[in-house]
Amino acid sequence: MEHKSQYGDRKTVGAIYRDAQIHGDKSPIQAGDLTNELMSSLVSDLNDTIQSRPFDGECDYYITVHEKKDRQMPRALLRRIITTKYRPYPEDDTVVFKIHRNGDIRFCWCLPHWSEMDNMLANEALFDYDMLKEIRAWKGIQLEHFGFMKDEMGHWTANPHYQDAKLTEFYKKPPKILVA
Repeated sequence: MEHKSQYGDRKTVGAIYRDAQIHGDKSPIQAGDLTNELMSSLVSDLNDTIQSRPFDGECDYYITVHEKKDRQMPRALLRRIITTKYRPYPEDDTVVFKIHRNGDIRFCWCLPHWSEMDNMLANEALFDYDMLKEIRAWKGIQLEHFGFMKDEMGHWTANPHYQDAKLTEFYKKPPKILVA
């Protein structure tokens, strides 16, 4: 098969996208509640990842969600789900969760793309305070905010005593409502 994917028995995403652009339905797309669709598919992807029991349930692990747009495929959104045994370095464009062996799920952080951060900081009234705090910490390389500490040699390492936010605590915060 020409343009075969390394990850499955199919064409590459780029080849599928190109074929859809050339041979696909040319009628206009009805855009519904895109945010709701993306969130529900994210929850589904997270649940599938948790149910797959990475690392055979032997240890706590982290799920990193990386979503990005591709300039060559402007109508596509790439979502990667990465599982690691170690605490990932806080990178832009990521959402990270910690999954404990006992089933407890913790929220670690959510960082926007670096190109959006300055605009968010310049318009503080429009964005959540906690999000702005994370952006400032990320830009200032204050990794303590993300659950890291310096070891005796001065290198950053995961802080074993750091407590991430429980999802119940995270979602109990009322949404910020802007009044025009």
